[in-house]
Amino acid sequence: QNLLVDSPRWSPRIADAISAMGGVAHVLLTHRDDVADAARYADRFSARVWIHADDRRAAPFATDIAHGDDRAVLIPGVLAAPVPGHTKGSMVFLVDGHYLFTGDSLAWSRVGEQLVAFDDACWFSWPRHVESLRRLAEARLGFTHVLPGHGDRMEGSAVEMQRHLDELVARIDATSRSR
Repeated sequence: QNLLVDSPRWSPRIADAISAMGGVAHVLLTHRDDVADAARYADRFSARVWIHADDRRAAPFATDIAHGDDRAVLIPGVLAAPVPGHTKGSMVFLVDGHYLFTGDSLAWSRVGEQLVAFDDACWFSWPRHVESLRRLAEARLGFTHVLPGHGDRMEGSAVEMQRHLDELVARIDATSRSR
């Protein structure tokens, strides 16, 4: 099953390319501001659309709603983990146990060679975001790729990626204590 994580603006060229790859069965929306034309892609491919209940207003056409702060398997091979912070309904999606689609919650910094979170683009709650990243680190998901909505992506071993996530949480904690 092909997945579309977040959505670009509608483009017949993109839709045709997706069609040539077998279409899309599920549209996974990481948060409210990356919905774009998800409804048009979902209609074109008769795809199910997933979003967290706290960001549902941005996608009233969604067919499937995640609730609460607990991780959940949405479909075989896709785990959703709520990470409220950037928006109240932000989620990351772990696909096939390796690929972590992070929306606007995490990204790789080439300059710092580390995972980063964006406190200046945290529209809901920075403290909740920090707590959600801590829970994500504690979950030990075993991902090997970080695929963000903005920023750089990163690939490494599960051990290396876990270390980077643990270090991010430690840096944020240290910064919070020094304020």
